[in-house]
Amino acid sequence: MEHSPVSTRAYRSMLIGSEGLVVAVLRNGNVALLKLDGEWHDLPAGVRRWAVAWDDLAINDPACESEVTVQAYVAGFSKEGRVLRQHAVVPGTNVAICSSPVGPLPVCGWSLAFSPDVPQACAKCLALLDASDREDSTVAMPAP
Repeated sequence: MEHSPVSTRAYRSMLIGSEGLVVAVLRNGNVALLKLDGEWHDLPAGVRRWAVAWDDLAINDPACESEVTVQAYVAGFSKEGRVLRQHAVVPGTNVAICSSPVGPLPVCGWSLAFSPDVPQACAKCLALLDASDREDSTVAMPAP
């Protein structure tokens, strides 16, 4: 573990031989966030996720996590003058739900999730998402 962060190297003796799943890519693709297998009390310092340099990993067989999470919208960006606007985008497309052309920021196959709480969020996308949520809730309501 010569290339991993210092905080990870401090637990090197307990981490060597551990197995886990890479759940994220960090630091411009140089470091993997590893989710260790096992119970929390058996993990080094009770920590499940560790930042480990790719050079320090021994990858035997690629495995898929059984739980598949579907991300509803990723963040796409457009620039209006000097203002950068964040839009809600269906993954794999370059058009926001408000029909604006956008540029997503994929990093090694991973994209930022759309966050409606940021000040730069597109008002049209927020309105469309809000309307969609209201429609879903009215459809889910039982008839009187």
